[in-house]
Amino acid sequence: MSEERQWSGQTHGTPWMHRALIAMFKVCPLELMYLIMALVIPFYMIFYRPGYLSIYHYLRRRQGWGPVRSFFGCYANHFLFGTALMDRFAAYSGRHFRTDMHDFHLFSGLSAQPEGFLMYTSHVGNPEMTGYMLKSEVKRMNVITFPGEKSSIRAWRENMLGPNNIRLISATEDMSWLFTLNAALADGEIVNIHADRSFGSPKTLEVNLLGAQAHLPLGPFSLAAMRNLPVLASFSLKAGIRRYNIFIYRLDTPEMAAMGREERQQALADAYARLLDDVLHRHPLQWYNFYEFWN
Repeated sequence: MSEERQWSGQTHGTPWMHRALIAMFKVCPLELMYLIMALVIPFYMIFYRPGYLSIYHYLRRRQGWGPVRSFFGCYANHFLFGTALMDRFAAYSGRHFRTDMHDFHLFSGLSAQPEGFLMYTSHVGNPEMTGYMLKSEVKRMNVITFPGEKSSIRAWRENMLGPNNIRLISATEDMSWLFTLNAALADGEIVNIHADRSFGSPKTLEVNLLGAQAHLPLGPFSLAAMRNLPVLASFSLKAGIRRYNIFIYRLDTPEMAAMGREERQQALADAYARLLDDVLHRHPLQWYNFYEFWN
């Protein structure tokens, strides 16, 4: 993946800005915060043009929308992304959201088994909300995070997710996190990892997504294929001002168990791409990869 197509992994804002935002959520209605953000979005679209163009190209080329619809779709996409970020800070301040869980039995069934398993998430919807609602009483969940995240945000996330038996593991450049990850799986725990962005490795798998060739990171699929582990995928999609729908899917199939490692990792990547394809057709505006994702 070329340098201009990579995502930096950096969290915007400063710690004092984050603290001020959380303090505001303690006293201000969520709707008011959304309104203020809606007025700021046009300036963000102007001054962060690469992000705007990447979404415009996605809507035009991959969703097949016309120029006018794609332009207004960019605004709607940025607004929904902003609400997802706002909801995170609202949760840090103590606000609660309604969540409708779909096919939770897939998660609870694997949680009751002695072996560990993988959960794939992506930058579609608001995956952090999944961690607040989806928890196992018997297995610890290990969530892989980007090292560019601000320490203040990480601390708030740890405070929120810790009581849910969730541990954050930073994907540091020295790759030491891989040993922690492998130990967790060996102990029968859950590993939650993004399957749509690379954690620094240039190795990818080519898939067909929304009618064009795209690259998914090799790591998540290689890990599942190497250990022959069960794999779930989850999506937390915004459905209202204080409401989310969480969908859970099983990715691996009995046929994959008989495949070789390379064949199985490609089959998993293809299955995940088909699932992403379906989700993005139903929720096109909740795609939050703000760089040129396709070739």
